[in-house]
Amino acid sequence: MVVLGIIAEYNPFHNGHMYHIDQSVKLIKPDYTIAVMSGHFTQRGEAAVIDKWERTEMALRSGIDLVIELPAAYSSQTAELFAFGGIQLLNHTGVVTHISFGSEAGDIRLLSSVARILSDEPTQFKSLLKEHLGKGLSFPQARYRAIIEYSSSLGRNSLSEDQWKKVISSSNSILALEYLKALYRTNSSIKPVTIPRKGPSYSSTDINDQISSATAIRNELVNRMRWDIIARTMPPSSFGILKNAIASGKGPVTNRSLEQLLLGIIRRSSSMEIKNLMDVDEGLENRIKECAHRAAGLDEFLRLVKTKRYVYTRIQRILIHALLGLDKGKTECFRNAGGPQYIRVLGFSKKAIPLMKHLKTSAKVPIITKAAQYYKKLESSIAREMFMLDVLATNLYSLGIPGNEYRKGNRDFTEKIRII
Repeated sequence: MVVLGIIAEYNPFHNGHMYHIDQSVKLIKPDYTIAVMSGHFTQRGEAAVIDKWERTEMALRSGIDLVIELPAAYSSQTAELFAFGGIQLLNHTGVVTHISFGSEAGDIRLLSSVARILSDEPTQFKSLLKEHLGKGLSFPQARYRAIIEYSSSLGRNSLSEDQWKKVISSSNSILALEYLKALYRTNSSIKPVTIPRKGPSYSSTDINDQISSATAIRNELVNRMRWDIIARTMPPSSFGILKNAIASGKGPVTNRSLEQLLLGIIRRSSSMEIKNLMDVDEGLENRIKECAHRAAGLDEFLRLVKTKRYVYTRIQRILIHALLGLDKGKTECFRNAGGPQYIRVLGFSKKAIPLMKHLKTSAKVPIITKAAQYYKKLESSIAREMFMLDVLATNLYSLGIPGNEYRKGNRDFTEKIRII
């Protein structure tokens, strides 16, 4: 049995995602396709524009056979931890044979060679990385310079600056490298393939084609909501789900929807509590604490904290860590336990019923289909803590939903699994 794995956010599901699935299926010809999808908070430290159940339905109606949730403990982490969580979930299924991811580089051999450097961390490379961090560069910038200089020292630097950027600095290639690292470090048997990214970069804010970035679509949705423009960028089924969700008051949700909650948590936290959060180091806690009192709103807070080294996405992730109480100790505990402790099924296609039956024997961790029943049977304290982070993420995310009827708590125990 050939099973394709994809790690995604589908925030929201658009034509670029459809292109990736179509190209991956043509290449791999899988019997089934599984998507590991972020829940309510994303890798950029942002609230998902609509909830995970609506986005699950988008995926199922666009060719995905099974959607499982990337736990909140990993969904808003650095690219490295995000990728580790996703890869481990695919490993834990015991059935995934291939993984496909998009990249600007589009060259799996080149990406693999760079990923080996990042995975093995040769002494010279680590010294170069430390040197550039000492110059005040952000981690991605320092890593970029260190890889180029290390490759040059080995006589391998035959790429142009533009080619290096596509391999190391472009958003999708950064994640691609982390997926490959995670495959190496977990001794995974899953075979990686990459699909060249089509359309504008992930961070592009303008809608100018049928394939536009998720960022651009969200900006249009939140700021102008021109449905005719948005419709061009999404498969009809996904567009219909999105429009109906917005019309019924299920969205859009952004970090601004949670503005007072996010700033309030930082203001009430001690400097030591902030210091213990993931992504906080070298006195950043003092800057965060000071700026939280100086700022009247979230946008101002982000501008005040931001520096050349501490970019917006890192600050946003810290806010989500504070919201969920996700500190370094918890993260290390989860990692030492092997990553995700369960497979939370959000939805599946009727075609995938045989796959679901197969998972019962192949999966290396418990499978959750009915959250209330599963929680009562939890034996591992680590699994219970990780699962309750998912519940907390949903409970707090729900407070930002426009429609009052969707703000009630514990939806993880009441929402039904999606079957298409």
